[in-house]
Amino acid sequence: MEKVVIAVDAGGTKTKVSAINQNKEVVFESVGGPGSPAVLRFQAYNNILEPLRVVFNEVKDKYDVTFIQIGVSGFGVLENISEIENKLYAEFGVEVKLNSDADIGLYSIIEDKYDEGILVLAGTGSAVSGIKNGKIMLVGGFGALLTECGSSYFAVKSLVMNIINQYEETLTYSELGKEFMKLIGAEDVGYFRKFMYLNTKTEIASYAKFISKQANLGNEEAIKILKDSGRDLAVLVRRVYKNLGLTEKAIIGFRGSFVQKAPYVKEELMKNLDGFGIHLNIFEGDQDPVFGAFYMARRKGKIW
Repeated sequence: MEKVVIAVDAGGTKTKVSAINQNKEVVFESVGGPGSPAVLRFQAYNNILEPLRVVFNEVKDKYDVTFIQIGVSGFGVLENISEIENKLYAEFGVEVKLNSDADIGLYSIIEDKYDEGILVLAGTGSAVSGIKNGKIMLVGGFGALLTECGSSYFAVKSLVMNIINQYEETLTYSELGKEFMKLIGAEDVGYFRKFMYLNTKTEIASYAKFISKQANLGNEEAIKILKDSGRDLAVLVRRVYKNLGLTEKAIIGFRGSFVQKAPYVKEELMKNLDGFGIHLNIFEGDQDPVFGAFYMARRKGKIW
């Protein structure tokens, strides 16, 4: 019977579950809601479990399921990880391993080819992960309440702070501020309390598209917010590079819509790395992050 691993990428926006064979072919997959406990604390587990059940039940009689590898956004807030793994093992009868989404994203970059690499993960949230000879280091990833920077959420938060600070200083709004307030229906800065505290992180982060659009139209304030994001991410990359003792053999890859699609962010990041004297090879592939779970399983000898 052909072997497959079930690879899970549980992100802040959606959860993708894929059964992948030894030739790295997806034989079946299903998509569910956000699987990050940092975004949906209590519903996240069910959003992972439901598509996992769908995929497992579809393939269990046709393939030999050897391993289930799960990558979870917001991994750091999980408690009793071994209990979760054991609970899933009890249901599916297959060994289960949980790691952070940054880890599986990193393995989607290094695949089974490289020993050194860095992943810049910047979508709704952000983190930078690096690896050298099997040793992994994660910086950032502490979430919006702590040190998060360089994410779509933080870009929107930065805009909101700019608007509030300018108004409290001058009783005026910038052109970008006026357009944003019009977009969200804010009549005054007091509305931002409702906007920031009553919307989810994902909902707030979605407005980064507005900043990108305005930057493409030449708005200098929007451009600065995005460039600042790139500079912030470059600092995180430098920490990983230095602390892991990486060399110029290392590759760097990018995951997340913010760093991949927003203008100026990646360009400013690479420009700042050059300024730090860090020159890395850019991973040019378009590997779906879920394949990182496949490569983690392969390196663990669960599929070959």
